[in-house]
Amino acid sequence: MTDAQTIASRFIQALNDRDFDALSRLVDEDVALDSLTGQRTVGVEPLRANIMTFLRHFDESYGDIVLMRDSFGQRVAADLTARGSYRETFDGFPAASGQTYSIPSVFVFEIEDQSITRLSHHRNMRAFEAELSG
Repeated sequence: MTDAQTIASRFIQALNDRDFDALSRLVDEDVALDSLTGQRTVGVEPLRANIMTFLRHFDESYGDIVLMRDSFGQRVAADLTARGSYRETFDGFPAASGQTYSIPSVFVFEIEDQSITRLSHHRNMRAFEAELSG
């Protein structure tokens, strides 16, 4: 793995472990997060708050991880499976009742000077909402 892939892998592992101190050490102080809902937050503390809020609603972990990088080693994509349970209703989503789900997701990391400067999280939101409704 390249350095960028190692950083991305460590971030996903820290996310699975709910190790917010490790997450904070992997990101730039002005990290930008483009979330599933289309919101952008900037900064370590807003990133932490966004992730904690998401995980409060969706108890989610990530597996089946395939890492890919660009030729410059600055961007890494992680194609993975998000598995979780929907435990608290999230605004704009169906009502939560402990529904479980497993859905393909993608994280895209931009890395500069050994720090994550931007993170984007993507998945098919129609399929996700359908799993939560069914």
